[in-house]
Amino acid sequence: MKNNKLSKAGNIHFVGVGGIGMSGLARVMLEMGHKVSGSDLETNSLTKKLESIGAKIFEGHKSENILSGTRLLVYSSSVSKDNPELLEAKKKKIRISHRSEMLAEVFNTRKGIAVTGTHGKTTTTSLVSVMLEKNGMDPTVVIGGEVDDFKGNSKLGKGLYAVAEADESDSSFLNLKPLYAIVTNIEMEHMDHFKDMDDIMRSYRAFINNVKRPGMVFYNNEDENCRAAVAGYKGRAMSFGFLNTADIYPLDIRMDCFKTSFRCVYKNRMLGTVELSIPGNHNILNALAAILAGLHAGLEFSGIAKSLKGFSGAKRRFQLKAEADGVMLIDDYAHHPTEIRAVLDACRNWNAKRLVAIFQPHRYSRTKFLASAFGRAFKGVDLLILTDIFAASEKPIKGVSSKNILDEAKSNGISGVMILKKEKIASYIDRIKKSGDMIVVMGAGDIKKVADQISLMMEGQTPQKTQTLTELKGLIKGRVLSNQNLKSHTSFKIGGPADIWADPADYNDLRKLLAFTRKEKINIFVIGNGTNVLASDEGFKGLVIRLGSKYFRQVSIKGRNVTVGAGFSLPGLVSLCCSRGLRGLESLVGIPGTVGGAVYMNAGGWASPMYKNIGDFVVSVKVMDRKGHVKILKKDKLKFEYRHSNIGDCIILEVILKLEKAVKRDLLSSCARFLKMKRQKQALDVPSAGCVFKNPQDSQFTCGQMIDMLGLKGKRIGMAEVSTKHANFLINRGGATCRDVKNLAEFIRGKVKDNYNVDLDLEIKVI
Repeated sequence: MKNNKLSKAGNIHFVGVGGIGMSGLARVMLEMGHKVSGSDLETNSLTKKLESIGAKIFEGHKSENILSGTRLLVYSSSVSKDNPELLEAKKKKIRISHRSEMLAEVFNTRKGIAVTGTHGKTTTTSLVSVMLEKNGMDPTVVIGGEVDDFKGNSKLGKGLYAVAEADESDSSFLNLKPLYAIVTNIEMEHMDHFKDMDDIMRSYRAFINNVKRPGMVFYNNEDENCRAAVAGYKGRAMSFGFLNTADIYPLDIRMDCFKTSFRCVYKNRMLGTVELSIPGNHNILNALAAILAGLHAGLEFSGIAKSLKGFSGAKRRFQLKAEADGVMLIDDYAHHPTEIRAVLDACRNWNAKRLVAIFQPHRYSRTKFLASAFGRAFKGVDLLILTDIFAASEKPIKGVSSKNILDEAKSNGISGVMILKKEKIASYIDRIKKSGDMIVVMGAGDIKKVADQISLMMEGQTPQKTQTLTELKGLIKGRVLSNQNLKSHTSFKIGGPADIWADPADYNDLRKLLAFTRKEKINIFVIGNGTNVLASDEGFKGLVIRLGSKYFRQVSIKGRNVTVGAGFSLPGLVSLCCSRGLRGLESLVGIPGTVGGAVYMNAGGWASPMYKNIGDFVVSVKVMDRKGHVKILKKDKLKFEYRHSNIGDCIILEVILKLEKAVKRDLLSSCARFLKMKRQKQALDVPSAGCVFKNPQDSQFTCGQMIDMLGLKGKRIGMAEVSTKHANFLINRGGATCRDVKNLAEFIRGKVKDNYNVDLDLEIKVI
């Protein structure tokens, strides 16, 4: 950055950080090296991504969210004046900036390309950004949608160009001073901010006049208001459109499903063919605008065309969410009549037997002013499902509801129209969908959750499970997945799918998961690396929790004390302690579990006074009970026995171990000896769960010795086999099932009982 206020900002706090524009800016600040914190009413996928790269995120707005050392607070237009964090910043005399001012500090120091307009901003910004990126320009990018090429909605580039959406909704785009400006269209919109159409036009003209000389404005020649806005402009301008009256236009347009192609003519010169992977006439105009920007940035047409062909669209811009059994599900951000018409026009590239539109109106003011236009926009759909208005930051307006649109739709000949609560839409669609349907979910609010639910149902999930998955994904910051195959998460390589899998991000996430499962009466199982687990062939009917995030894998060493998270790798801990000259864990080498699992099961080494079980070194264990309460269990409250502890159904979070000082070289040598012995005597190179049976306390023989003396080494049922190296190891010879292992284990137990009168207990956990 060149000598601006931002370079001295210190910690930056974003109020409303979960918004698409705010989260993009926050990511750029993180990539610039700033410390970033932020808050929003609810966390979402965007805040989760920010947290994963170093941001401190708070759920809810509180004055204490303003961290010590904060030098700048950034807010969006949706933040109310009485927001406690805003008030706290004023009280502490912290610099306060609107989101657009912050964007301007990044944008105005570069060669800026700003994209504005009532519709098409996100797709056009994405097209321009990907075009520059793919052609080696390494731009800085802030987009109002997520793009796969950037793994999100923004990036900090090292190149000269910056590309951003210019938000006209509150006239904040007037803070930007671009070199190139793209105006996609101008319509009556955002009447909560503007007085009338004249007011809107004044704002756009002021934006156009902000373009730096010798820059240029690229405008939509098809749009009367765009032409009027540019008419008095004294700088350079070029137009894009469908007719040869525009500076750049298409010929020979061809559309087939998601594929669109046309020949591109620029200043009466044929440049070549453009192929797009995004449908609709509106996207042809967006592509033409991007081509103009690319040509004036010095790119060759061949490079531009290649990059546009590879662009598959931004998320929620005619995004194919699911396709199964002849049913196609499309998710789109459209929330204005013109956008809806464009989406439905693109749908006509397919020969759907039935077009089902699901729409969530966005803002009371928009619904009030445009109800009639909404009613006309849905003309041609076979079934229209409306849901309640998403208010955004607005208060309800008396007499304004989704029924206004329903009445207008009926008056325009749409007989199949209804209003449903969001929570009921997915299950209704699941009941009535049939092969040949195209289902389009539209809206700028939280209607995306409905698209997610329908998508899950199309994958075969039940409505109840779909609802559960959707709620959990919105509840925690960590990952929530469905149908995770336990075969890939256990060392035995056996097991069917877990209904739900969750990786909580921190203690708070775990607490929320436990509260949710208590309320919904869902079974849970906490898994580490799955080294002592035999999973059912049918899978696990409930929620499997793995403490695999960085939060649960922290470790610190002070003197002889080792504080380590439950999710930390046991082999990694053994190696770390040996490298620090701390003795005690060497005999655990080769056990591929986690620290939490090792302590819970009191994992042990070999039968020698020098090498004990891990429980012998435990000073304290931090646990969370099933009600979400965190407590510390100190040594005098802990009881460790052979392959057992008294921790019960509490979940281990963190452990403190006290080890002995020793010579690093000797410890590493000891580890090497133990590992060599284990490799000679144990089946470490094939899938297994380690020792299957606990050694009986009142027998002169170990399990392995008894099984060996019975001549059962090599005994196989199905693809489960008794190891020829260690008889207490049952191994998976490839394709073994849980049933195979259980049948083999029962066979062994019967033989041992008949011959030695000893009852063998399982050491492994069967789920």
